[in-house]
Amino acid sequence: MDDKQFISFIFIILLSLLLCSGTALGAGTINSSSLDKGISIDLLNQDPDPVKPGDVLEVRISVENTGYNDIDNCFVKIEPEYPFKILSEENPVMNIGTLGKRSENDRRKVLKFRVGVENDVNEGSYPLKVYLYSTDKKNKISLKRELTIDVDSESNAEIEYISVEKMIPGEKTNLVFGIKNVGNSPLKNSMFSWECSNDVILPVGSSNVKHINLIDVGETANVSFNVLTNVNTKPGLYKLDLTLTYDDIEELQTITEAGYVENEKRKTIKSKAGIYIGGTTDFDIAFMEQSPTGAYTFSVSNIGNNGANSVKVSIPVQENWTVTDGSNSVVLGNLAKGDYTIADFNLKPATVGQELPIKFEISYTSSDGIRQVDENMIPLYASPSIKQTGSKLTEESNESSMLPYKLLFLLLLGAAGVFLYKRYQKKVMEKNAEADPTGESQIDEKKTGE
Repeated sequence: MDDKQFISFIFIILLSLLLCSGTALGAGTINSSSLDKGISIDLLNQDPDPVKPGDVLEVRISVENTGYNDIDNCFVKIEPEYPFKILSEENPVMNIGTLGKRSENDRRKVLKFRVGVENDVNEGSYPLKVYLYSTDKKNKISLKRELTIDVDSESNAEIEYISVEKMIPGEKTNLVFGIKNVGNSPLKNSMFSWECSNDVILPVGSSNVKHINLIDVGETANVSFNVLTNVNTKPGLYKLDLTLTYDDIEELQTITEAGYVENEKRKTIKSKAGIYIGGTTDFDIAFMEQSPTGAYTFSVSNIGNNGANSVKVSIPVQENWTVTDGSNSVVLGNLAKGDYTIADFNLKPATVGQELPIKFEISYTSSDGIRQVDENMIPLYASPSIKQTGSKLTEESNESSMLPYKLLFLLLLGAAGVFLYKRYQKKVMEKNAEADPTGESQIDEKKTGE
C-alpha cells in the first residue's frame, strides 16, 4: 500500500468516525429533547373507581418537574377519545403557570378534570390522553401521556311494563311489552318471547317472538303483538311466561394473547305476569212501545261478551225529557251475555211531534267485581200525550156504553108511569061509583033507549 492509499484509508476511517460521532451527538440531542426534561405526569386517583358507563369521571393528575430548570407558562390539556367525552361545562385546558426546578416548592402541581363516559362502553381499561406543553422560550416542553382508566360494566334488563291489564273475550287487543336496559352496558341481539297458559291468549298475524338489535343503557324498547282470546273464555286471571335472551357482552369476550375470542354466550331472563280476561260488557237500549197511560217501555240487552250483575238503568236529568211519575231508575237484576229485559218510565217530552235524543245510564257490576257505568243515548219520537187523548176517548166510550141502560131506564120509568096512572084512574072511578049508585042504571037505560 503506497502513501496515497494509506492516507485515503486513514481519511475514510476518520470520516466514518466523524459521521458516527455526529450521529451519536444527534441521537443524544434527540434523546435529551425527548426525555421531557425531567417532567412526569401521573394519575393520582379516579372517582368513581371503577367508573360505570354513563357516569361522570373525576381524575386527579399530578404534574412534577424533577429537572434542573424552571419552566414557565405551562399548560395541561386532556383530549378525551371514546369512551370518554368532554363535558359542556368543563374546560379541557388548564394554565398551571410555572413549574419550578427540583429544589423549589412549586415544582409539583395537582390538577382535577371531569369527563363523561359513554353509555355503550364495555368493561375494561381505557386510555385517557393528557398533554403538557409550555410557551417558555428558553425551556419549551411538549409531553403526552395516556392514563389508564378502569371501566366497570354490567348488562341487565327487565320487563318494565305491560300495556294491558285486562282483555275482553273475543276482542283483538294490541299487547305492548316495555323492555328496559337497567344495566351499565348496551343489550345487543335481544330476543323476547311470551307464552300463555293453555294457549288462552294467542298472537294474531305474527308469532310470539320479536328481535331487538340494540337497547342502549337506560333506554326502553317496546315490542307489540296483536293478540286474541276465545269469545267463550271464562273470566279470570291468566299467567304469561316471559323470556328475554341477549348477548352477555362481558362474558362473550375472553382476552388472550391473540386478542378477543368470542364465546357466543347468551344471557336469559325469565319472568311472569298476569292478565285478567273478562271485565266490562256492552248494552243496547231500544224503544218498544208507549202505553195509553203515558209510560214508555224500553228493552235493555246485554250485547257484550261478559255477564253483568246488579244492573240498574236510570234516566238522568236532561233537557229534552223529564220523568213525571215514579223513580228515574229501574233495577233489572243480573243479565248474562245475550239476555235482555224491559224497563218502564213515565216521560214527558220538552216538545212534541219530533225525534228527541234521550240519555240512559246503566250501572252494573262487571265480572271482575268492579262497579261500572255505561252511557247510552238513543233517538225517541215525542208523540202527543196519549194519556189526555185516552181520557177523552174513555169518557165517550163510557157514555156510549151507558146509552142502552139509559133507554131501558126511561122505558121502565114510562111503564111505571102508565101503570100508576091507570091504577089512579081505577081508584077514581070506584070512588065515583060509590058516591052515585044509580049512575050505572041510568047510563044503561040511556044506552037501551037509544
